[in-house]
Amino acid sequence: MRVVNQAEQSDGHGEPAIREIAGHRVWPIALGGAALSLRPDLSRTAAVSTINAAIDSGVNLIDTARAYTTVDEEAHNERLIGDVLTARQDGSTVMVATKGGHFRAGPAEWKNDARPAALRADLESSLRALKRETVDLYFLHWPDPDVPFTESVGALSEMRSEGKIRAIGISNVDPALLALARTVTSVDAVENPYSALGGGDDTLLRECERQGIPFLAYSPLRGWTASDASPRLLDLAAHRSVSPQQLLLACLLHRSDTLLPISGAGRPETAVDSASSARLSLSPDELRIIDAVAGGRREPAVEETAAPDAAASPQP
Repeated sequence: MRVVNQAEQSDGHGEPAIREIAGHRVWPIALGGAALSLRPDLSRTAAVSTINAAIDSGVNLIDTARAYTTVDEEAHNERLIGDVLTARQDGSTVMVATKGGHFRAGPAEWKNDARPAALRADLESSLRALKRETVDLYFLHWPDPDVPFTESVGALSEMRSEGKIRAIGISNVDPALLALARTVTSVDAVENPYSALGGGDDTLLRECERQGIPFLAYSPLRGWTASDASPRLLDLAAHRSVSPQQLLLACLLHRSDTLLPISGAGRPETAVDSASSARLSLSPDELRIIDAVAGGRREPAVEETAAPDAAASPQP
């Protein structure tokens, strides 16, 4: 991943270090669309306002998936994002990442189907919902234990050759699967869980750094709620006049030039707050405070990044 560094201002707020994914310059914080469809308490009006607020704040990468949908409406999240971007005159400048091979099968049930034919059907559905002829970045959502991984990745490579995908990503993988995927085709991005509290697969992150592959981190604030905020974090946030969430997201950006957090939001204010963290520069002392509060980084257990049981696999 190429990082385009900008000069920082003396108050610790400056222009962000813009990332690049497959030649597309992106804001360092992406908007995660999952909650906009999976939370039953959110109205369409709130969802539309949230997406627009994120884009107006500089965000130009939105993450979605076939699996991010309501129980009774197929492709709800992709259609929502497609509608918003179609309505915006500048919507074509926003990079959309979506995923296939994983779908919602019931109120609390998700399944995998990463056969080449299924992935092709998923992609065609995504194109219709997003109202696009090409998907900017298309991920294999989860490795399917019933399908050879190379067959699934090979299907994405074929669809890229056909012009239906610009860039290929793989999600919920480990270093061995990344290496296996790269024997089939070039990989433009990886998407895995990585939190400011507890970290994630640092071995995979370091490998992505070596290979210049962007690492999109989903659930970047997993395990944190406002009620759990430590006095030290709250004091630092008050001193900097920012939210604790901004500090945690900014800490992730400082951790690696390859890492790009995907921050979910259910309100416009939350989307704006998350986007603003890209402008926040942290001193070494501040980073040490945040890391200490967050409990430091750890390597996840194998179960956290391995392919899930198809009958109960989580949607991220």
